[in-house]
Amino acid sequence: MEKYYVEVKAYPTIGILLLGGVSDNKKRLPRHTTAGIAYTGLDDDIYVKTDLYLSNQKSGIINGKEVSPDSPRSPFVVIDKYRHEVLMRHPEYSEVSFVSENKNVISGSSDAGAAAIGECIQSIFEYNINIFNFENDLQQISESAGRSMFGGFTINHANGKESLTDEILGPEDFEDFVIVACKFSEDRKPSDTIHSNIINHEKYAERVKNSELRAKELEKMADSGDIKGIFEAGEKDTQEYHSMLREVGVSIITDEMQRLIEKVEELKAEFWNAYIVTGGTNVFVAVERKNMEKMKNAAMEFKCTPVYLKVAGKPDVISKNF
Repeated sequence: MEKYYVEVKAYPTIGILLLGGVSDNKKRLPRHTTAGIAYTGLDDDIYVKTDLYLSNQKSGIINGKEVSPDSPRSPFVVIDKYRHEVLMRHPEYSEVSFVSENKNVISGSSDAGAAAIGECIQSIFEYNINIFNFENDLQQISESAGRSMFGGFTINHANGKESLTDEILGPEDFEDFVIVACKFSEDRKPSDTIHSNIINHEKYAERVKNSELRAKELEKMADSGDIKGIFEAGEKDTQEYHSMLREVGVSIITDEMQRLIEKVEELKAEFWNAYIVTGGTNVFVAVERKNMEKMKNAAMEFKCTPVYLKVAGKPDVISKNF
């Protein structure tokens, strides 16, 4: 039988207004408004590639490992919901399967994986999917999938009951900037460890309340072209977020990461920069493109691997036969 498939690549993400706390383990809707960017390497060599195809035996593989269809965050939670519509043009098949692989991803791979599955499904449909409902479906795979779905700089308005992402700026608005990702070797804490602990902080309710106001401030910066302001807001939020995490017993920033951050602070006297730390053991340092080599050379003094990043766009359909 002829193979019917669609192959997509989508881009991982970094938080600007960081996400902490989800509604529940199934729906995984963010409890408050957040913001972020999609990223890739300067040669577009960082992404998640996903092949969705028709089969007669259900199979899901992520990075070479079989995924159980019963896993609560498996892509099958979304694929199975839209399975009938995907199959109806080719009734000789009975299942929809997938293969997904991370390519050089540093952080945010689940966002890209969810968005790639979403783009595969949307590209097959002959009618428009309700994007509001569809994004909420994809958040069952990854709570910040919307960042990768839309690419560029996005704001996700959320309250634990509903969630919708707005596109704010495209990759072209960030052309004068590079992010130097400083990769450390330690394993990251599971995201659920962050989500289940930060909500216990005495100031968490205040963070939730302030998130929409901070999002409006980010929108104003975007409207005025203040890219530096956006990254600086990310640095400020990083400081608050990780302070709260430490106070509830979750430590993300290692001693070596902290030493690099102190160096980054010193370098502000020489050139503009802003750093962000999400949930993994990476320090992302935004600089003007003209200063990216200076930042990379400084990072080489520490036990990390620096990688140049740029802001990425929406998922791309690589090939399709449907």
